[in-house]
Amino acid sequence: MMVDHGDDRLEELFGPGPARVLAQGDTLFRQGDRATAIFLIVRGRLRMIRRLATGAQVTIHTGRAGEMFAEGALFSEFYQCDAIAAEASEVRMCAKTELLAAATHSPSTMLALLERVAHQLHHARAMLELRNIRSAEERALQHLRLSLPRNGAGDVVVFDRPLMEIADDLGLAHEAYYRALAALASQGRIERKGREILLLGEANL
Repeated sequence: MMVDHGDDRLEELFGPGPARVLAQGDTLFRQGDRATAIFLIVRGRLRMIRRLATGAQVTIHTGRAGEMFAEGALFSEFYQCDAIAAEASEVRMCAKTELLAAATHSPSTMLALLERVAHQLHHARAMLELRNIRSAEERALQHLRLSLPRNGAGDVVVFDRPLMEIADDLGLAHEAYYRALAALASQGRIERKGREILLLGEANL
């Protein structure tokens, strides 16, 4: 009996596709561009940035190596965000039509795709909930709690990117985020060494 490995199939769809190398700050696509492809991040990090009518910019997602990127464009005529390389990156592309055809003919591929999209949706909702916390200190602290290792083994968060990017993700000015971390440290709720942050006592509850 042949086993249909949907998640493996998703990865294979990007194998033959052209690779694109991006320097830090390069644009993969712009908000409003016609959506023709989905991407797999081979290395580096890409940020999804939405430009608002007010002129403000909001980071709504950061994609990392090994992750699919811009899955939401599967059912959209246009990309809804800018995609900017947060560091030197490489991506591979798969045409929307090819990915949808593969999902149509393989139930497990469809399930694997749905799982990835659901994960993105869960992340987006979690970030929205964080942004609704008015106190910068409590917003920063709750984000740290959510960033702890999922297996429950440890109370240390080690960020793999600059704290300025974390501040943007949380909708805080960089200065406000650093002040919030300093206040949490002075209250004995965290200890920070660069990008490594230890949650102390009740802060870890």
